[in-house]
Amino acid sequence: MTSPLVSAIVPVFNGERFLAAALDSILTQDYRPLEVVVVDDGSTDGSAAIAQSRAVRYLAQPNGGPAAARNAGVDAARGSLLAFLDQDDEWLPATLRKRVEALRGSPELGFVLGRLEVVLEPGTSWPHWLDPRRRTEPAPGYCPGTLLVRREAFAAAGGFDPRFVSVSDAEWLLRARRAGIRGDVLDDVVLRYRLHAANHSHDRELFRSELFRALRTSVRAEATA
Repeated sequence: MTSPLVSAIVPVFNGERFLAAALDSILTQDYRPLEVVVVDDGSTDGSAAIAQSRAVRYLAQPNGGPAAARNAGVDAARGSLLAFLDQDDEWLPATLRKRVEALRGSPELGFVLGRLEVVLEPGTSWPHWLDPRRRTEPAPGYCPGTLLVRREAFAAAGGFDPRFVSVSDAEWLLRARRAGIRGDVLDDVVLRYRLHAANHSHDRELFRSELFRALRTSVRAEATA
């Protein structure tokens, strides 16, 4: 049986500090066929040069936010399976194959997620809001970096909503659930999630505001379905 093409989509905005490590963590995976689509979301630093020095497809667009960049990557991607990685995170070795095998072995699933480990960038303090267990124990990865989704399932749920900055991933998962798309969280730790001062998640006021809006929209949609 022919292995399906996986398209790994990486949105980047001024990500030169971590981008090389993120891309290399994809390119060194032991799964093929694999394409990497980098969507430069209006960077003004050296991100373009870093991306173009590697075996990736490079796209550039005016800044529209991470959700819009991911959607542009999906539109350009050729794979039947879609994966995502943020510019400052890394996939753990040999974990893409595990997600592909899990999805192919469960035809009823539209997507799978994995678990993540949190890594604190030197010079950054642990956020007060972070569950202390996350410093040493893996957590369920409800974020794009652990997601592997069938193209048809992604299309059925719809793309990431560019009106959200911090929670476009959570909002997409809510929509996927409303659309009846089944998913599963694997026990495998597949993502190294890096915490640093520039993370969107550090803006807790924005995060809470967007999450409340996403949940309110989801509840209203379910009530009128």
